Amino acid sequence: MRLFSKVVLIFMLIVVVSLTTIIGLLHTRYNQPLLNFVLAQISPYQVFAKKIDYDIRTPYQVTFEHAEITQHQQVLINANSIQLWLSKSSLTDHKLMFDGVQINNLTTANMPQLNQAEPITIKRLILNNTNIDTPQLTIKQGLIEMDNWQTPVLNTPWWQSFNGNFKMRATSIKWHQITLQQLLINADKHDHQWQFNGISGLWHQATVTAQAQLDNHNHRLTVDQLTISRFHLQDQQLFDAWQQQFTQPITALKTITFNRIDVVNSSIELPQWGADDINLSLENWQWPLTYWQQKDSRLSFSASHAQWQQLNFEQPLAELQFMPQQIISHGMSAHIMQGFVRVDGWMDPHQLFINDLKASGIKWFVGKNWHQKWQQWQQPYTDVIAKKININNSQITSSATTIPFQLAGIDVDAQDTVLKQNNQWGLWQGQVEANLGFGSINQIVMNQAIATMHSNAGQWQLDKLVLPFKHGMLKARARMSLENPLRPWQLTIMGDTMPAQILYRWLALPLPLTGAMDTQIKLNGHANNWADFNTHLTGSANIAFRQLALTNITPQQLLNQWQQPHFSAINLPATLETAASLPLSTTPLTLTAQDGIIQLPLSSITGDDFGLNIDGQWNLANSNQQQCKLTLTTDCKSLIRNWSQGVSTTTVNSSCTGNTKYVPVKVDKTVLPH
Repeated sequence: MRLFSKVVLIFMLIVVVSLTTIIGLLHTRYNQPLLNFVLAQISPYQVFAKKIDYDIRTPYQVTFEHAEITQHQQVLINANSIQLWLSKSSLTDHKLMFDGVQINNLTTANMPQLNQAEPITIKRLILNNTNIDTPQLTIKQGLIEMDNWQTPVLNTPWWQSFNGNFKMRATSIKWHQITLQQLLINADKHDHQWQFNGISGLWHQATVTAQAQLDNHNHRLTVDQLTISRFHLQDQQLFDAWQQQFTQPITALKTITFNRIDVVNSSIELPQWGADDINLSLENWQWPLTYWQQKDSRLSFSASHAQWQQLNFEQPLAELQFMPQQIISHGMSAHIMQGFVRVDGWMDPHQLFINDLKASGIKWFVGKNWHQKWQQWQQPYTDVIAKKININNSQITSSATTIPFQLAGIDVDAQDTVLKQNNQWGLWQGQVEANLGFGSINQIVMNQAIATMHSNAGQWQLDKLVLPFKHGMLKARARMSLENPLRPWQLTIMGDTMPAQILYRWLALPLPLTGAMDTQIKLNGHANNWADFNTHLTGSANIAFRQLALTNITPQQLLNQWQQPHFSAINLPATLETAASLPLSTTPLTLTAQDGIIQLPLSSITGDDFGLNIDGQWNLANSNQQQCKLTLTTDCKSLIRNWSQGVSTTTVNSSCTGNTKYVPVKVDKTVLPH
């Protein structure tokens, strides 16, 4: 018994001496070889440091200053300091386990591949003042905290190899081409599921907050809430880069669901479009689905000002709903063109349905390229339907078109209309009533014009058209079968004391006349295309003139004008009655048309030292069958112009000098109006 007691005592003395020696060595310059020896027994790693701090009062804590952790002579981690809190179970289980690890001032361009390393478990991993720069991830001055970190399994990034709470703070971070400053993240992760309880940061000087869920197993991200405040964008190239990025699949994600996105007090200023004081809310948006593929997404939008393709919108509002192959407007409104517009309805890729359109006080100045813009806008829609349209006190002005005009005091009321069907514009169904307070078309003034029309199953009818002039009036009725492929039509016009200026102001007849005329016109034909129109035009026109006069041009100037190969009204002065007028007299004119051939009976206009005769026939469909002769005489000169078999010839005789000039030219179908 005494012997056993002595043996135990000796053993305890040896242990105490050994521990004392080890502890003593840990406080000397031999601590590094000793620690590497211990680590070699339980792990494949070695630690090299300029200084190791150890205190017996905290026996499981070691601090490495300016340290490197290596494996097989390869540097895994380089940091200013590494603090280790070794778990007691590491000594008994022969597994490297830490209650805590804190790495300060970690800097690396290639994070270590730990997939094939010996297992490590860290209950609390802290990376303080971390700077990482890799192709996938860049972090500047970051603080990262993870619970229950373990050596990553194959194909798992090191920053996802944990379960528990995750906190992060960084001055700057870049991930998938998205850069954030002053980033804060509070999250929880279990297996492949992330729950981001709070994310905040600065994105291009805008404040961003978010809550989200990430399913790494199914590559799916759900953004519960994303708020962007005070966002400002003026760089078109940057916008194009973002647009390209978000229209292409993100490698790590298959789908992104935005339960709610809010953009607050933001602005965008780009060359083609922009808006100020934007407040936007988007719900249930699916990426990468297009807006035609959304299941049930809603957008609310408001701004103090918006601009799109040179159109300015003041206080625009929009409530939109996105359904599969359909976009529904629950109300869009804006102050535009000095007026106000509100519209609701829906559209799909091929059809536009307007439930209610209201416009008031609009002043539209038509530009040169308005037709091209109109074609681009309406081309996608094969059908356009409007249940109710109400336009009042509006104005349209054009000074850039061939025939300048101004229409003011426009009131339009349309009910249950089909305006476009199978890519063909027209009133296919419904009723339209339009009123015009004042109109000026190429200086022909009208007041209180009225037009009413209706259509039933493609049978369109102009019930009434009244154009009151200063001293006269024009009335018209018409009908057309839109359902018939040939588009047969009929037109009746009655004119009483109409201004004679219409002939060249509206019809481009190259003869500036003033006075009045009474007309009775009845025409019919086909309107499927211009070839059918020219071939089937049939009817008659009776015109009687009163107080006729040649204005703004002398007979000699008119003769010189008509010697040109191409002469038309657009080359004449733009103002009326600014020069002396030459009174003229003429007999009533009767024109007949049969299948596109217009008969011009011999008609004369005479005045003081002025004579004009015209007769023949004008074939709209075949210029080779045109036979027309125009003779103008004035003073001692005469001009004879013939159209025959597609050739126009001009002869000028002058008794003043005895000379005759003969000028043959090819006929131009635009010389005289059809």
